[in-house]
Amino acid sequence: MTVEIDPLAPPGSPAGGSSTGAMPLRIRPSMLPGVALLAILLIGLGSSLYTLGFRRGDIPTQDTSVAAVADGKAAAAVSRLLQHANPLEDPLVTVDRVTAWLATGDLGARVRRGCGNWLYLTDELTLYPDRLANAAKRVALVERVAAYLKGRNIRLLVAPVPDKSRIEAANLCGVDRPAALKTRLGAFEEGLTGAGVAVVDLERPMRAAGGEAYYRTDTHWNEHGAKAAADAVAAVLKEDGTAPTQNATFHVTSEPRRERVGDLIRLAGLDHVPYPLRPHGDDEAASAIEQSAGGNVGLLDETPAPELAVVGTSFSRRANFVPFLALALGASVENRAEDDGGVTKAAIDYFAASAFAKAPPRTIVWEIPERMIEEPVAASDIGWAAQIGAPNAPK
Repeated sequence: MTVEIDPLAPPGSPAGGSSTGAMPLRIRPSMLPGVALLAILLIGLGSSLYTLGFRRGDIPTQDTSVAAVADGKAAAAVSRLLQHANPLEDPLVTVDRVTAWLATGDLGARVRRGCGNWLYLTDELTLYPDRLANAAKRVALVERVAAYLKGRNIRLLVAPVPDKSRIEAANLCGVDRPAALKTRLGAFEEGLTGAGVAVVDLERPMRAAGGEAYYRTDTHWNEHGAKAAADAVAAVLKEDGTAPTQNATFHVTSEPRRERVGDLIRLAGLDHVPYPLRPHGDDEAASAIEQSAGGNVGLLDETPAPELAVVGTSFSRRANFVPFLALALGASVENRAEDDGGVTKAAIDYFAASAFAKAPPRTIVWEIPERMIEEPVAASDIGWAAQIGAPNAPK
């Protein structure tokens, strides 16, 4: 809004203003987040007062005593009430995130925007304290697991997944990837190789495949990148003679093209609002890979356990990575990867499963994202690896 002032009008007139006349008032786009925040705070205050007025009976009696006030339990109880009973909590958060995106392009603390619609996870760009020591612990952990599996005549092949910000660096457009991270992936692979652990290089084949290897609005590789990685893993297994001997046939079709809203849009808190109130997702015609048993059917039509298993993270559960690996090998592959489990949870759960004890695979592929290499290693993970790697560990 602009208050017009005629410079030729006599002082004191409505058009000319006074000697202390009002200055032009302009609402700039940069002010919109502040205006929206103020509105959200006022509405939030009103809804919180409403909640306290009409839902205060939901607070347990023991949390309203003088003693509860003194030790902070009363405040915690009020906080829980406002968090779960405030009728406008979710809408207010959504309005805040949409306003920040539309006004300034802000996507929150964990997401950065590069060129166009390219989004990146800040976890990839983090320089952790003691990062090199963390990476060394990670190598030692994997080495112990490999030794344990070797004692059970199971080969381990580690597949480190390069960062999206490494492969798609050309689309960063101002998003800062620290130069210190340049050697992270190679140093990890060299450390594993030096420890006698087999490693497959995924960066080279993913770059050689050309085109986009990652979803623009997701942390994970797309089908093009996943297939390049799967083909590289299959090639290593075939070359060293550890590929499955079982056979399977596959039928591949394409699903209708649709918008795929990536997890980076979800992390930005915008996945439940329509475009254009959020970044546009990736257009994808996903592959549907259906597998049927080959000629390895046993008695009573029982299918033997796969000779190859994959453990790892959500990368192995996205973009058909494991189905592409099975397709490249012409054999069944057991997918034991887990979402939100970090580097080790899938391996811990799989090694403790009865299926692993009764029918272990010949080979395990362990997929590890580059961004997790230098994260702090939990003491529980180190203890787990030390236990299974001990000479007297049960097998």
